[in-house]
Amino acid sequence: MIKGERVTLRRLRDDDWPRLEAWAEDPEALWGPFQRFQLETARALKDAYDKTGLFTRESGLLMVEPAGGGEPVGVVRYTLHPLIDPDMPTPEIGFVIADRSARGKGYAKEAASLLVGYVFSRFPTHRVSAFTDIENTPAQHLLESLGFQREGVLRRSMFRGGTWSDAVIYGILRSERGA
Repeated sequence: MIKGERVTLRRLRDDDWPRLEAWAEDPEALWGPFQRFQLETARALKDAYDKTGLFTRESGLLMVEPAGGGEPVGVVRYTLHPLIDPDMPTPEIGFVIADRSARGKGYAKEAASLLVGYVFSRFPTHRVSAFTDIENTPAQHLLESLGFQREGVLRRSMFRGGTWSDAVIYGILRSERGA
């Protein structure tokens, strides 16, 4: 469990699945307008949860709850990607506040910040990356507010809504975070 001032990050539990399934059925919740979703994604997540708890060295999915208790409002995740060096994979993070009534309250910012701190504390990496759709300006502003630098655009690299879209890559270095 990772505790912050306003949110707590915790591993998934069996009783989280009805909520995750409900979020998955709402196109504006878990997957949002900037994510590509296929029906098999929810099934694949459940299968992975049954095998690994969705928390391994290579990747993790954590629930975001308001501090002091309350129902989960979203998820954060990390994945180690061998983009440049397969011997030293780069952690990449993602976040979503799936409960629409909880958006705009700073939960995503604190949850993402806690996750970045966790990743730097657990892995011998000097950077953490994040990708977002070029039209997802709220996510870009959030990343920039945490000290991430916009590093480039991956042209036509994401397929959603029947068209190809550009992705923006962000990164933060351990030295920039002060970790």
